[in-house]
Amino acid sequence: MSPLLTTRPLVESTKPTLATARPASRFTKHRRDLRLYLGIALVLLSMLIGAKLMSSADSRTELWTAASDLSAGTVIQQGDLRPMAVGVDDESSYVNSATSLIGKVLRRSVGAGELIGAAAVADAPAAKHRLVTIAVDPLHAPPGLARGERVDVYVTPSDAATGVTEPMLVLSGALVADPGSPDASGSGQLGIVVDVPIAETVKAVQAARGGQVDVVRDGS
Repeated sequence: MSPLLTTRPLVESTKPTLATARPASRFTKHRRDLRLYLGIALVLLSMLIGAKLMSSADSRTELWTAASDLSAGTVIQQGDLRPMAVGVDDESSYVNSATSLIGKVLRRSVGAGELIGAAAVADAPAAKHRLVTIAVDPLHAPPGLARGERVDVYVTPSDAATGVTEPMLVLSGALVADPGSPDASGSGQLGIVVDVPIAETVKAVQAARGGQVDVVRDGS
C-alpha cells in the first residue's frame, strides 16, 4: 500500500521581494531629493529678494522737500524744508539735501511734501522788497495763517469825516513773511509781516496805520 501523499497548500508570502520593494525606495528617494531642491530654491530666492531690496534702498537719495505749502516769491528760511530719502530717475532735476537753500527764492509755489525742483529756486533779488509789519485784530485775520501764503489786505478808514464806510483793497496777493503772534503788550493784536515790492511799501504802511485792517487769505 502506497504511502498516503499529503499536499500542503502553497501560501503566498506577503513579504515584499526585492523586485517589489525597489520602486518604493526609488519613489521615497525622489521625494527627498525634490524637497531638498525646493528648499535650496527657496533659500536662493530669499537671498535674491534681499539683495534686490538692499540695492533699491542704497539707490535712494536724500532730497529737499517743502515742510509746508510755500508760495512763489518765498525767501527760504530754516524750517521751510525737510530732507527725504527717495528714489528718482533723474536726481539732477531736484535739489540734494546737502545743498543749502537758505536765502534762495522760490520761483513757483510748492506744496507740502513736494520735492524741490532745481529750476524752482533762484538767488534772492538785491533789495527789491521790503518787510512791513501790519497790526491786525485776530478776529480780522484768517485762522492758521502760515508763512509763505498769499493774502489780500483791506483797510476801513477810521476817520468818519471822509464818509467812506466800505473797506478798500490796499494790497493784493501780499506774501506772508511771518504770520505773527499775539502782541506781548496785551493789545491782543497780531503783528503780521508781509513781504512787498518797494513800489507797494507805502500802501503797506498805509494799511498798517490807516484804520481797521482785515487780512483775507488768497485762495487762488
